[in-house]
Amino acid sequence: MKIGIAGGGQLGWMMINQGRKLGYHFNAIDRDLDYPGLRDADRGFRYDQYREFVDESDVVTYEFEHVDDRVLEYADRQGKLLPGMEPVMLKRDRSKEKIFLQRNGFPVARFFVADSIDHIAGEIDRFHKAVAKSTTGGYDGKGQYIITDGKIPPGMPEDRYVVEEFVAYDTEASVIASRDVDGRKAFHLASKNVNSKGMLLYNVAPMDDFGMREIVSSLLDRLHYVGTIGVEFFIKNGRPLVNEFSPRVHNSGHHTLLGSSISQFEQHVRAISGLPVPEPQLFVPSGILNIIGREIDHDMMSRILAVQGTQVYWYGKAGIRPRRKVGHVNVVSGTAEGVEEKIRSLMEILYGERLEDFLIY
Repeated sequence: MKIGIAGGGQLGWMMINQGRKLGYHFNAIDRDLDYPGLRDADRGFRYDQYREFVDESDVVTYEFEHVDDRVLEYADRQGKLLPGMEPVMLKRDRSKEKIFLQRNGFPVARFFVADSIDHIAGEIDRFHKAVAKSTTGGYDGKGQYIITDGKIPPGMPEDRYVVEEFVAYDTEASVIASRDVDGRKAFHLASKNVNSKGMLLYNVAPMDDFGMREIVSSLLDRLHYVGTIGVEFFIKNGRPLVNEFSPRVHNSGHHTLLGSSISQFEQHVRAISGLPVPEPQLFVPSGILNIIGREIDHDMMSRILAVQGTQVYWYGKAGIRPRRKVGHVNVVSGTAEGVEEKIRSLMEILYGERLEDFLIY
């Protein structure tokens, strides 16, 4: 079987890495052949070759939402696109995603959609504190602005926004789940996520579920989903609120590469190719620390790997700059607390007292 991946980033690269053991061949497409996923694919394509890419693939999936429309639309017309168009189109527009979740009874924070800053100013008095998120293009904290007491932040650009009531959550969490072509579902245990300036810094699994699995199960069925999905939650007073979903493998699921019986990447490949999707087992508490905006030399690599239970994934991206995820460290330990303790040691090795320098806009 030939699996086509739209997008050439690290998620596609790890999907190829994990799917090779199943004997599959991989095509990948993006704007540049030098992206990590295209370098490791059996064949790389540029976007203007989208028809050939789809025709040469038995099934087509995407590792990121913001890929060339021509690829997705042609693959969908050929009956090859998994997951289908609905999840990716909802994800591309935060307002559509939020309205979909609300209309289908999923728990979300209070929000309204604003077409301009004047629109926000006219309605913001319903929230003491709010987060305005650009409806398109924003991820990893981009295009997000905090509004307190109705004061629009200086420099906030004119745009269309989802304006959400600020949730002073106790914990942010994720659930990685998969659904096969026959509707059978499987779930990785939830992870606790720790963010800094809108980016996932590290996470640890397992954590208490708080009913998240049931919510994700309903979402998978409502979307008629095939593949692996990542769903982020805010946990407040034991109650989960859906923050967002990602219709693909997800950064918060990278811990499954080391601590679980099956990784999120292999699970996705299995689901879209018609293979069994088993309930994964968490063999040992696990987590990741993202490597953001910095090189690591041989000495630093040695110090990281000297921490027992670590494993480095370096994505091989061209160009390193602040806020760019260039790799991650997998971490396992006998307890979740032990994982977090190791992550704190690794943060000192990677960032020292300079974490903010690597997260500046």
